[in-house]
Amino acid sequence: MTSTLIDAPDYPELVALLKRAGYPESAANFHGALCGALCVMEASHLTVERLVDEGTERTEPMDPADRAAVARLRDAAVADLVSTDMTFEPLLPPDASTLAERVDALAAWCGGFLYGISGNRRLNLKTLSEEARETLRDFTQFTQAGFDATGEPEAEERAYTELVEYVRVGAQLLYLELRPRPPAPSDESSTVH
Repeated sequence: MTSTLIDAPDYPELVALLKRAGYPESAANFHGALCGALCVMEASHLTVERLVDEGTERTEPMDPADRAAVARLRDAAVADLVSTDMTFEPLLPPDASTLAERVDALAAWCGGFLYGISGNRRLNLKTLSEEARETLRDFTQFTQAGFDATGEPEAEERAYTELVEYVRVGAQLLYLELRPRPPAPSDESSTVH
């Protein structure tokens, strides 16, 4: 993630952090679940204990620096999801990784996102816009994404880039629909009568 405001861990740093914590899922899945949960829960409810500790069998406390890094990752995700500058990006392996690794991570990210968003049992899909429901259906299909080694590399790379862009925009759309901003006060409402 490349939030301009918060120094959050990048993908390799998150992989190492989660490994040290004994977290069983991938870093992409973790970030997707975090972002999905942020769509339906207050960030303050997503404590490090809830995000990491519940998914591990670790008996010793998590390193304080790692705990702080997870909190920064959460805060950066919120800042980027709400940003009008469209800075949100799913946290995925760097471009130097193989396309197969990146495709697998994107599928895991989408699976994590769906898991995170399903944490609010009161979420009624029927109340969502058709665009939001379609985005959730597409994310579900993306969990089955795989790399075609027989395809043309340039075409596969373009397809991956387009999917990442769709996921980036789709996640932000879902966040903004499920967590609408309160209306800005108008000039009239600030006038004393």
